[in-house]
Amino acid sequence: MTSKQPLLEVIAVNAADARAAEAGGADRIELVCAMSEGGLTPSFGIIEQVVSSVSIPVYVMIRPHSRSFCYNEDDRKAMKKDIHTARRLGASGIVIGALTDKREADLSMLQECLAETQGLGVTFHRAIDESASLTRTLDAISAFSQIERVLTSGGKCTALEAKDELKELYKRGEKRNVAVMAGAGLSIDQIHSFVLHTGITELHFGSGVRHEGSFHSPVDFNLVARAKQYLINAANEL
Repeated sequence: MTSKQPLLEVIAVNAADARAAEAGGADRIELVCAMSEGGLTPSFGIIEQVVSSVSIPVYVMIRPHSRSFCYNEDDRKAMKKDIHTARRLGASGIVIGALTDKREADLSMLQECLAETQGLGVTFHRAIDESASLTRTLDAISAFSQIERVLTSGGKCTALEAKDELKELYKRGEKRNVAVMAGAGLSIDQIHSFVLHTGITELHFGSGVRHEGSFHSPVDFNLVARAKQYLINAANEL
């Protein structure tokens, strides 16, 4: 059997988190602030500091508020400016998502924002988990070549609860050239069985690689290293 390339993304809120994630073998950083609100756009100072602190790609969250994933014209202007600035500060990519009030992918909003990316990688975030249909949203966003992947818990509270849904979504994504990265609620010990069941080898970790499993604590590079090794081992068995 041929193995699939494993990829471990770790949430960072500052440069210390990012350095610890890289030291543990993380492949990419998702940079956010305000984790108590689900993750918002970090300050420009933090972006610059983190980008200069690590050599692995840094993807910046573009989310101006936590009220919903529906955005008005003022939000759009702010998000476009944030994308432009993240690119100028050396980020490798952005993490973004937008829905209409009918919980469908907001394609006009995405088109406007993605026009600002100019070579940045793009992840469509867990807005998909609040959409009316995971598959319909995946199909819709696949029209944008800039969107490389979608981060999702399969529409449920944790990715582990949605193993079957994620397995099917992953297969659908393969046909549409959109990778599926699983995140939310996974523990390191669950990596092996999860990967073998779903086929997904891109995993997203937050509290699961932090001291005491809490966002109030820093990233633990030993836990990152353990997660990465479990992911590599599982990917090699596919």
